[in-house]
Amino acid sequence: MRRMFVPLVSLAFFVPGAAAAEPPHIVLKNENLKFTLYEADAKRGFYRGTRFDHAGVFGHVEFAGHKIFGPWKDSHDPTNHDDIVGPCDEFGIEKGLGYDDAKVGETFLKIGVGELEKPQEAQYSFANKYKIVKPLEWKRSEPVVDGLLVQKWTTEQKANGYGYRFSKTLFVADKKGTVITSEYTLENTGEKRITTDFYNHNFFNVDGDAVGPNYSFAFPWEPKAKELKGKFADLVELKNKEFRFKGKIPNADFVMAGLTGFDPQAKADRQFEMRHESSGVTVTVGHSYPFAKLNVWGIVTTICPEPYMAIDLKPGEQTKWSIAYTFTHEGPKK
Repeated sequence: MRRMFVPLVSLAFFVPGAAAAEPPHIVLKNENLKFTLYEADAKRGFYRGTRFDHAGVFGHVEFAGHKIFGPWKDSHDPTNHDDIVGPCDEFGIEKGLGYDDAKVGETFLKIGVGELEKPQEAQYSFANKYKIVKPLEWKRSEPVVDGLLVQKWTTEQKANGYGYRFSKTLFVADKKGTVITSEYTLENTGEKRITTDFYNHNFFNVDGDAVGPNYSFAFPWEPKAKELKGKFADLVELKNKEFRFKGKIPNADFVMAGLTGFDPQAKADRQFEMRHESSGVTVTVGHSYPFAKLNVWGIVTTICPEPYMAIDLKPGEQTKWSIAYTFTHEGPKK
């Protein structure tokens, strides 16, 4: 069924030369939402690390007078693995395609990043800065596609028998819409099977507020925690299908755990709500894919639920999925 959409009110482009100190980015906005998308740019991009997908990196979202996502670090190194903002995607957190087969000095593929050189190391680590031997070449769509004001990025790459074609589209459905949707397509164009995973890191914060009792998550299922790390046992309470904080995360500490209790086959279980009490902002995040696992990590400046999807594609196969962020505002609670 073909979808019918009304275009967004405004689209602003910021390109090299327009502002010397500003990385290239796009601003999409309508009557209720305004959000920044940083361009995939191997030389001037806001994010040029070797962990997360480079296309469609969020800045912050402005909604109901509040800023959601946004910077969670005091400094910014565009080549550092986690110097990124807002919803961002990673493929293959354990290793890239062909990493095990590559010898030192040879290359492997990191989906969404490019062809990386394998250094002398005991094992792959997403936190390492790998040399990007061949960055991806991205094609961005025209502002209007089939009557819809969107941004779509496509890329493809092949090396060592592996190959893929990847596209990512971000849009808001109408001029008063409060839903930002990301749609993805991944096709195996190589000779070898692609077995990997995908997740969105979801760097949540609201108005720079410290992570603590103001933040909570609601699930359609009763969450249970495993592999607790940091201050999780001391600070987090799981009860009545909710994840709540008993206190603020101390500056030098963190919380981390795996959450279980969802049914991968139940479509109703493929979502969660982030609630920020003092602002009244709620963000509901819905996924088209079944969760392979769900981790949560947080520090005082950001809290991050991370729902994983398993990917297994034979040569010639493709898969499609989507994530939708729905923003609502009930006003601050007294």
